[in-house]
Amino acid sequence: MAQLSQLFKIIISKDAMIAELHFTEEYLLNRDIEITINSFLDFLAKNNINFGIIQDHIEKVISGVSLEDFPIIIAQGEAPISGRDGNITYHINFNPTVEKNDDWNFREVMRIPSVKKDEKLATISLPTEGTPGTNVSGVNIPAKPGRPVKIKAGQNVRFSEQDMSYYSNSSGQANVQANYMHVHPVYEVTSTLSMKEGNIDFIGTIVIKGDVPTGFSISAGGDVKIFGMVEAATIVASGSIYVAEGLSGMQKGSIIAEENIQIGYVNQGTVRAGKNLYVENSILHSECVAGREIISQRGSIIGGRVSARETIHVNHVGNYMNTKTEILLGQNHIETQEMEKLLVEKKKIEDTLQKLTIIGEKLTQTPNIRSNPKLLSTLQKQKLSYNKNIELLNSIKEQLDSFSTDGNERKATLTITGNLFGNTIISFGKYKRVITESYKQVELELLRNEIYMRSI
Repeated sequence: MAQLSQLFKIIISKDAMIAELHFTEEYLLNRDIEITINSFLDFLAKNNINFGIIQDHIEKVISGVSLEDFPIIIAQGEAPISGRDGNITYHINFNPTVEKNDDWNFREVMRIPSVKKDEKLATISLPTEGTPGTNVSGVNIPAKPGRPVKIKAGQNVRFSEQDMSYYSNSSGQANVQANYMHVHPVYEVTSTLSMKEGNIDFIGTIVIKGDVPTGFSISAGGDVKIFGMVEAATIVASGSIYVAEGLSGMQKGSIIAEENIQIGYVNQGTVRAGKNLYVENSILHSECVAGREIISQRGSIIGGRVSARETIHVNHVGNYMNTKTEILLGQNHIETQEMEKLLVEKKKIEDTLQKLTIIGEKLTQTPNIRSNPKLLSTLQKQKLSYNKNIELLNSIKEQLDSFSTDGNERKATLTITGNLFGNTIISFGKYKRVITESYKQVELELLRNEIYMRSI
């Protein structure tokens, strides 16, 4: 009498979650053999099938099943259930926006999220451990636990375990930066910035009631509000920047914000906004970049280079003297230039590492190198140089990873409500169009790999 092991074979999936029954050639010769439920269960046990046995399928095999039904799943494990991630519920709006309806006031651009002392900012829920599973052999499969909320209490914020909530320790501006929740107080200068205050580096919001002269620098962890003008100075903010008058940069001044920038005018300077750039008047011979949109409804863009990922809305581009002006949509031209420089530097370091590796291999294969102080010193220098270049390479890779590589040129638009003059170069990503004559009230976008212009 044939044994069940001669009639059937069991194939278990790689993850041990499914066991399939296959017949052998011996089974074709002994299809009338009587199989009992106990003998079949013993056969499964000998093949280490102890969990998730499908009783109905076993009964079908015993009662006689057609060959077309093979292979038959006779056991199925129970998959683990991953734990739920922790969750955070914000009780305030950390990114308030201004609705741009027909009554929108150009000056109403930024609204700072302000909180009072002891105000509840957010509440978190803890992650769960999940439910373990079991494979067909009865082996326990641990569940993947949920991930905790990464937000932590930062400057002027405390966490209460009693109700799993964050509270402000002082009144000020609330924001979230690098997984930390902060409440920033305000530093105020009541007149034009002078040597009395010097350069300002402050974690919170900075307010200047006058001008920022040439040579000064301001760095803020929150917003910057300047009620005068900025000369050839440097203004950097992790939040937004407001300049009542404008920037007269003299090719040296720069204004950089991770959020929005609202400014009266930009003249011979560099302006970089992580989100939106609002210019009340004109942009003259300057480098301007916005992560989303640039709006200068009443002004002109003359000379220099201006780029935005989504939208540029301007009155005039260029002038009657056909001053060369570059407009780029769907990309950050300064970021692209920096990325190209980093790629060149990355290639140099990789070539250096390859050479150092060859030198190191030759030195380590040198017989009795320990008894040769000169060669031993060279090997140590090689290792130090190799490790230093590895650190530099990792740093460059981190910088490259921080850049956004996905272009937005197919969704971007350029709207000109006044005049578009000649000698203007308009690019949507890698696609470029040189304007050789003047147009009025036009909108440009990228359609079917061509820059299309239409009247508005």
